[in-house]
Amino acid sequence: MFSKDRLREQVVFDTLLHDWKVAFGKWEFDPMKLNNPFPNKQSSFHIWQGYEDKVVPSEIQRFVSGKLPWIQYHEVPDGGHLIVYYKGLCEAILKALLLGQENHAYKPKSSLLFKDECYQETI
Repeated sequence: MFSKDRLREQVVFDTLLHDWKVAFGKWEFDPMKLNNPFPNKQSSFHIWQGYEDKVVPSEIQRFVSGKLPWIQYHEVPDGGHLIVYYKGLCEAILKALLLGQENHAYKPKSSLLFKDECYQETI
């Protein structure tokens, strides 16, 4: 029988399963070769990442955002994989996307952004 808690568990399981399939499945394109979908800077693409994420490591998202400068990278310092459920985070995301208001608590220090040589050592 489904209960609120059981349904929540199923949603979390399905979310994690989908994320694993995307992360470790075969992609038919190289994401590092994507062109800027907003060449006139009328908008931007955002990545929100939990620093403590054990499913998709923050190092990967830092590397990607470092290679594709049209991506705005946001990092939740103590966040895990399911940061969307964190109190106040959805509000911060909406403010960034709709109003252009940046919450500096979610900006990584520039020294944390990945360099190619650091990424190569972790492979």
